[in-house]
Amino acid sequence: MREKRPALVITFPTTAAAMGCESLCRERSLPGRTIPVPGEVAAGCGLAWKALPEDEPLLRSELAAAGVPTEGFTVIDMWEVVR
Repeated sequence: MREKRPALVITFPTTAAAMGCESLCRERSLPGRTIPVPGEVAAGCGLAWKALPEDEPLLRSELAAAGVPTEGFTVIDMWEVVR
């Protein structure tokens, strides 16, 4: 079964920045995963990072400290598989 739930979507100006986010998050065990940019969000590249909205302060801080450029932080309703 699927239902819509709020999700934090972080967008990036370049694919290199998106990949930098993914590397940083894996290295530091930060929450989230790489996704294609949803149609509701505009971005400079086709990749985004998806996480829970409550993870935004942590991710903002970690990405800024590491110098990973971001374009935007947006919370939208996205379809999720519910178990």
